[in-house]
Amino acid sequence: MLSRDLLDDQAHLNSPVHLLDARVKLVCALALLIAVLAVPVAQNPLLLVHAGALLVVAGLSRLPAAWLLQRMAVLAPFLLLGTVAVAFLPPAGPADALNLGPLTLSEQAFSVWASVGGKCALALLIAVVLAGTSTTAGLLRAARSLHVPRTLTALTGFAITYLAVLADEAGRMITAMRCRGRVRGGMRRLRIGASMMVTLMARTVERADRIALAMVSRGYRGTMPALDQRPIPTPQIALGAGIVLISALLTVVGFAP
Repeated sequence: MLSRDLLDDQAHLNSPVHLLDARVKLVCALALLIAVLAVPVAQNPLLLVHAGALLVVAGLSRLPAAWLLQRMAVLAPFLLLGTVAVAFLPPAGPADALNLGPLTLSEQAFSVWASVGGKCALALLIAVVLAGTSTTAGLLRAARSLHVPRTLTALTGFAITYLAVLADEAGRMITAMRCRGRVRGGMRRLRIGASMMVTLMARTVERADRIALAMVSRGYRGTMPALDQRPIPTPQIALGAGIVLISALLTVVGFAP
């Protein structure tokens, strides 16, 4: 059974964002991502506008806050590392000094880091909300209908599905190891972990060969068959167009002198 922690564990929720067509969500997410990444360093306050809009979308999606924070936490070590680096970077001169209480930071470095860190966090939030409100199959069909190369969508689908298979396989191996008794000693744990990785890699190759043979025997010739798509409701098209237009306007405002 595929790991529900990796595939569509929140896609069953009933929210306004979940009910949107996957093609609309994919286009809106791409527009928001471009708008966020296009914000110049001198216009960092615009990131707060994007953050507010994304938080509203996250609230409308009814995704559990703990679920969102757990996936956003992957960025925390990098943000912490960048913050420490900026704290120890001296200002280039008196004009570049930024006093924050007892700390004196480089204003230019702080602005650049605020821009980079904010953009990374917002980009990750866009991806997490999109993945949490859509099924994997729905996103792949949406990408295919938007003329993303069929080979790319097929490989992406295989990779996502197979990651869940590998997670389940690794979970069974860890459970079996724990059932055999507690492992003591750091070096012994490293040896057992390395052995498990080798075994998992060998099983991965064997399973991939079986999957490839099964697909060829069922008529696979390098591309997945095209699936019919339902027409997008007109209100959703209007909503998506509005979001894209607002994102474009914010991008223009960011580059305005």
